[in-house]
Amino acid sequence: MRQFLFIALIGALLIVVSCKKDTEPVVSNPSCSIEGRWIDPLGNTLYEYKDSLRYTIYQTTPGGQFGTIADAIPGQKKWWMEGDSLVLKLGSSRYAKFLAEFDCNCNRMKLTANCLTGICSGIYWKEGFDTTTCQ
Repeated sequence: MRQFLFIALIGALLIVVSCKKDTEPVVSNPSCSIEGRWIDPLGNTLYEYKDSLRYTIYQTTPGGQFGTIADAIPGQKKWWMEGDSLVLKLGSSRYAKFLAEFDCNCNRMKLTANCLTGICSGIYWKEGFDTTTCQ
């Protein structure tokens, strides 16, 4: 009888623990920040996230040199974080939301979103990071 009560108690605890809801968002790495300069997957565009604005800067010379914010194309986008998601304001009432996951000591960022064709994602690298040191 004692063994049956012990097993029943363990079973009841497992049910209670497995039904607990998490109310806090899961952040891939809370110490990482999107602030800074990120090179796109093709390597020819840099996005600079600064003061809640995202600037788009193209290569100024062959071989990967990028200009400054002064060289950015017109039309910067507002951005903010919601938990572990990056939200970009695309227009007056249009927004894009991406799951932001960081690794390689916060030097690589994977952005993932739901697209019309399924899941879309891209890997972005911090400017100046040696990508061969982290695969």
